[in-house]
Amino acid sequence: MENKKTYPTREILTRLLQVMRHLLPFIGLAVLFAVLGFVTTLAIPSLLIILGFSALKNQAPSAWYVLVLIGLALARGLFRYGEHYFGHYVAFHSLAELRKLIFAKLRRLAPAKLDRQDSGKLLKMIGEDIEALEIFFAHTLAPICTGILSALLIAIYFTGFSPWFTLIALATYLLLAVALPRKFALDLENFLQEQQQRRTSYISFFLESLEAMGDLVQFGKVQERFEILSQKSQQVNQLERQIAQKQFLQQALTFLVVGMAVMLFALTALYQVQEGQLLLERAVLALVAFSSSFAPFLELGRLPLGFKRAMNAGSNVFGLLDEKEPIQTGQASTVSLEQISVEDIHFAYDNRNVPIFEQLSAHFEKGKIIGLVGSSGCGKSTLMKLLMRWYDPQAGRIVFTGQDSRDIDRQHLQASFAYVPQTAQLFHQSLRENLLLGKSGISDEAIWDLAAKCRLKERLESLPEGLDTIVDGERDFSAGERQRLELMRALLKKAACYIFDEPTSNLDSLNEAAFFSIVKEECQGMVFLISHRLSTVAFADEVYELTPSQLKRIR
Repeated sequence: MENKKTYPTREILTRLLQVMRHLLPFIGLAVLFAVLGFVTTLAIPSLLIILGFSALKNQAPSAWYVLVLIGLALARGLFRYGEHYFGHYVAFHSLAELRKLIFAKLRRLAPAKLDRQDSGKLLKMIGEDIEALEIFFAHTLAPICTGILSALLIAIYFTGFSPWFTLIALATYLLLAVALPRKFALDLENFLQEQQQRRTSYISFFLESLEAMGDLVQFGKVQERFEILSQKSQQVNQLERQIAQKQFLQQALTFLVVGMAVMLFALTALYQVQEGQLLLERAVLALVAFSSSFAPFLELGRLPLGFKRAMNAGSNVFGLLDEKEPIQTGQASTVSLEQISVEDIHFAYDNRNVPIFEQLSAHFEKGKIIGLVGSSGCGKSTLMKLLMRWYDPQAGRIVFTGQDSRDIDRQHLQASFAYVPQTAQLFHQSLRENLLLGKSGISDEAIWDLAAKCRLKERLESLPEGLDTIVDGERDFSAGERQRLELMRALLKKAACYIFDEPTSNLDSLNEAAFFSIVKEECQGMVFLISHRLSTVAFADEVYELTPSQLKRIR
């Protein structure tokens, strides 16, 4: 099992701030609009109270007061808009930057990383985890700054009335924004970690079930699989209910604190009025201002759940970004694949104690079709991936016509190969784009000629828009057709070396014979055929059998 690195909250916060450091002026604008909105929120009821007491004194309100109230109401809406606009501006730009970092990291790690990566984990990261970080960028930093500034302003304001008002207000704000959120954050920490693990497990299990639906139907295991999936879903839901209950309790305690604080403030104000320490008008004004001041601190009180999720998401993202990358060696030099020599290589996958190869050696030459057979899991595909530098051996070396593979840039080397996996991959693009993948200088005539050789011309001509038809792989084509399209893509690349992994697994005998004929005719470089069956590689010039750490020529 992979050992997951844990990150302290302080480190996660520091790194998230680094991501958004160039956006700090916009955070400042969000805070400014939020504080102005807070002041406006207090000013409107306070002005109404002043007008009310003026009316009790038979003083007619001036028209200017009405205009000021209308202006304050409009300003409150504008300030609220500015607060949310700039807050989310920071969030969306920061999330876009994180997505770029993730995709760039995966590009540097690929294809070795994606070859072994749990797809459910990646989907959760670029979807759920990234969205969880919006809580930090849009709803954490700016509200905290707003809460601090608002508390200072209200404290200064209440000082003009009574020091007791200031004390009650600050104590209430500390309870709402610090004490209660901190307590519930600690209570939720373990729940959120377990929730994250169970969600990841659920998504991975769900995707695995979809991919294997054919086998499940064949063996009558659909219902059993569905029951397990339902159990996992119930486990996730149970955790979410427990988290929701914690949230409800926090909300209940929050409103209890607000109610008690207002009551205490009112009793203090009433006492001071009775003692002649404060005028009734000023007491009511202070009470109304205090009752209208909770919004920024209530918002902070809702942060624990989102903040903890954001920290867990940040830990996942930075765990990926900190993964050790393959050593970048080599230059974009000319690659010659006249000969390939494997010299005493040792290789083991990460976190596996048993090596795949130990002192494995072999020699291959251009112009030959090389068959590679062996039992499942013996390392046939792994050997090919080593040739393409998906991985580098831990010991020994791979030599291309006298040139060490480590002296050749990975991407440059991989451009010399055409790798056709057992499972064909078609993209949601036009058929032409699928076949060429950006390669230029190939005419439609050449594509149709090759389609005819691959026994696909009539099938492709039947498509509504021919080569411009947008492809939906599994729905538009059978497994055998997709495999032949992969063959066409490889041949159109005009590579120096072709690698076919179980190339005829989805082909009938007629199309299999066509495949062998095409390979002999079209593939001018070195060709590797990987299979666990000798019959598949029967027409090869050389056939090798791979056993643990030994490659033996058998023909």
